[in-house]
Amino acid sequence: MSKLSSRVNPPWVFLAMVVSALVLSACALFLKPEDSPKWYDSQRAVLTERAEARWQARMKQNIEAEYAYLSPAYRAVVSLQQYKGRVGNVIEWRLARVKDILYDSPTVASVSVEVTYRFTVRDGTEMESSRILIEKWLYMDGGWWYTAK
Repeated sequence: MSKLSSRVNPPWVFLAMVVSALVLSACALFLKPEDSPKWYDSQRAVLTERAEARWQARMKQNIEAEYAYLSPAYRAVVSLQQYKGRVGNVIEWRLARVKDILYDSPTVASVSVEVTYRFTVRDGTEMESSRILIEKWLYMDGGWWYTAK
């Protein structure tokens, strides 16, 4: 029998393992989204920051950075190369800011984003317009992710 297998761990090692498991369980419960005004209020600034950062990447035509905001499930199915092929550059995005956030559930939010954009019509005239876009965001794995339709 080897020296390692014949050793008996002191009682404090077992106690440390139990305490560690309890702390990790408590952390998981604390981070779990709950259907409460406190949860929604705590996430409003986080979600606003992520949505606006994604739009900043889009306005700068930084497709890699924009892609990083997509949900892990979407990125598992659509590669960066495929995503680049789907993103057009006909529209010049000028401004984007979050106007409102409505929660469908603790893990699903509808984010209203006011965007201003510029485009060229067939006769060569440049036009600028604004509109409100509604985006879906999912909370999973401890963070908010944009869901592309």
